[in-house]
Amino acid sequence: MWKIGKTVKKGEYVYAVVPDHPRAIKFGYILVHRVVMENHLGRLLDSGEIVHHVNGDKKNNDISNLEVMSKREHARRHALAVGRAMVELRCPWCGKIFAVRRGQSFLAKGYEYTCCSRRCRGRFSRMIQLTGRTQEVEDAISGNLVREFRSYDDPEETHGRGDP
Repeated sequence: MWKIGKTVKKGEYVYAVVPDHPRAIKFGYILVHRVVMENHLGRLLDSGEIVHHVNGDKKNNDISNLEVMSKREHARRHALAVGRAMVELRCPWCGKIFAVRRGQSFLAKGYEYTCCSRRCRGRFSRMIQLTGRTQEVEDAISGNLVREFRSYDDPEETHGRGDP
């Protein structure tokens, strides 16, 4: 289907020079792994299809090392490999220990604390309004973060969420 004459190494990837390929970029470059997979399948890849390197070596473009998947599946696979940044927190109002993604906690959102629920957040905020920043409030806030860790569970099954 597509003849690879010349290859060019750019960064982590190898490009083929195929000027007549419909998805070639400047100078006729297209990623070799996409050309190899298209030749194997006998069709052009859809724009939503990703060619994944099974062993992680982006220069190994042997068909046995390549796999076609959706962008979503590809992102999920890499997220599982790297892990998701999580935090374990203690609710400053009720004391419950709970886990949320780090990006959903006070650490990333610029708040002072994260509660386990909207109800606890409302009650804790109201207590601060009525009593001010007492030592008890300061202790509850300073004890909010229990630990940080990485989760290697399927991101689609992680539903823990806390309100700031």
